[in-house]
Amino acid sequence: MIDLHIHSKYSDGTDSIDEIIKIVKGKNIPALSLTDHDTTFGVAEMIDKAEMENIKAISGVEISSVSNEHLIHVLGYNIDITNKQLQDLLKIIGNYFNKTFLERYTWLQKNHIIDFDLNKILKYSDFKQSLALSDILKAMIDDGAPYTLKDWPEFFNSKIKLYPDHHFIENFPVHPSESVEVIKQAGGIAVFAHPARIGNADLSEMELLLPRGLGGVEVYYPYHNKELVERYENFANEHELIKTGGTDWHGNELTTWNVEIGDYGVNSLKIIDPSF
Repeated sequence: MIDLHIHSKYSDGTDSIDEIIKIVKGKNIPALSLTDHDTTFGVAEMIDKAEMENIKAISGVEISSVSNEHLIHVLGYNIDITNKQLQDLLKIIGNYFNKTFLERYTWLQKNHIIDFDLNKILKYSDFKQSLALSDILKAMIDDGAPYTLKDWPEFFNSKIKLYPDHHFIENFPVHPSESVEVIKQAGGIAVFAHPARIGNADLSEMELLLPRGLGGVEVYYPYHNKELVERYENFANEHELIKTGGTDWHGNELTTWNVEIGDYGVNSLKIIDPSF
């Protein structure tokens, strides 16, 4: 199964590009797509290293956005990662995440919830485009703190989540229509990621993006049961959209749902590009 939803250490995953390729090669998976959150930093490395192993890597990204108070992710496939509009948009999102990360961390330190040098987190994450909340725990572990990455859910719920959300959603700088349009400008196809995660607003939010050029729906996903798969297959068929899938892999310890790379996906890349 070709997994079209994989994250690496360049966003909020744990695996290096080499580690992902090792897993894919070991399972004889012929192709994959790296879809890190709001960055393409690992894409060129993935394409080059995958090619050396006779594995096809599709350039990808997962762009964060907000519509009607819903956090919506749009996957972009077969994109030109050098496209200026795309990189400008990712920079806007990255700057927003960094700003809100620092606001949150300052509050957590001030209220004695987390006592750890911020500079150590910044140094640990200096290869990334933007900071992820899990970088706090990763940097602490790297510094010798008695945690493992499997402690992340508890760490998040007992510490990180105590921060009162000061309008993160309502101030988010990007609407999914912008994500879809920029992905198209970058030569790619825009796919609505894991629609069930926004509940009953799933179909209405996807419908809003149809005039903007939405090209697909992530149908095959760990949280989508038989009824949801049928729901999204029907929507995709009705609107002539492609149907994609993937595991949303974040690494062995941070993937808290019971999947491995390749458990969800598609059988052929021709849905993305007939030349494959």
